[in-house]
Amino acid sequence: MSDDAPVRRPILGILSIVLLFILYRVFAVYTVRSGECKPKPVDPSVRILTRDEAGRVVSFPERVGYPRQQRPLVVMTYNIEGHDELYDGDHAAKIAATIMQFKPDIVGLQEVHDHTWQVRFRNQYEEIRRLTGMNGYYGRSYRSLGGDFGNAVLTRGQIVSAVVHPLPSIGEPRSVLETVVRIDGATLNVYVAHLTAWSSLNAKSRGVQLECLAKHVRTSRYPYLLLGDFNAPPAAAEVAKFEKEDAAQLCGADIKITHPTLGERIDYIFADWGWRVAGSRAIATGSSDHYPVIAQLFWSRN
Repeated sequence: MSDDAPVRRPILGILSIVLLFILYRVFAVYTVRSGECKPKPVDPSVRILTRDEAGRVVSFPERVGYPRQQRPLVVMTYNIEGHDELYDGDHAAKIAATIMQFKPDIVGLQEVHDHTWQVRFRNQYEEIRRLTGMNGYYGRSYRSLGGDFGNAVLTRGQIVSAVVHPLPSIGEPRSVLETVVRIDGATLNVYVAHLTAWSSLNAKSRGVQLECLAKHVRTSRYPYLLLGDFNAPPAAAEVAKFEKEDAAQLCGADIKITHPTLGERIDYIFADWGWRVAGSRAIATGSSDHYPVIAQLFWSRN
């Protein structure tokens, strides 16, 4: 027997595990939905807006029955790195504790697992919802080996309705979760999205997904929020193009880093033009590889 055999065996074992994982992703997860983008039809005349995409005042909340806010609406987006539950059985509890530290009114979550092997077959969303005491909805992006992976929304308000829209995807299936939330006497549309990864290799796919997101938010009847992990920095061509389309305003343009390992901002809160952004920041805390991003918003003239 060769003297190198004891060394080769663990290396071959590791390579076999890596190969099996790649095969699992390719054959059990990856898909091609290259042209699928189906926003709901809506009559633009019934939309409740205070400003158009150019920032011009077109109406006021008093005329449509929206109450004046006594304090800002606190909104969070957070990629929770759900698969870390495989190594840390307290991961969901730590995520919930981070959320509660900042007492948000609305939270968009990405990389949420439900009964996958990566979270030890636990319902990660339900655990976080229960620990935060918030209402919510989980939206599946794909199903594999008996478990689900997707996005979620949490709120101290009420979920009026929810629907998951598939996004055009090459590789891991992606989606946007659209919810109608009623909170403090106001009704809002909240969209939560997680775009395709792999940096510049998937820039074209992300660009198509962002075009689809712009179409979705423009169908909103209510003041809307778009929360998500775009997997690309603001300088990326596809993100810059999305901003130029003026479908929504970026909250916290000065935020530099939301993913410390990459050293880039890839997590965003966008709001329609009726919102006034009182403040926005990424907070260097939590057990995820992403920082939570928080914005404080007032509706129109408040």
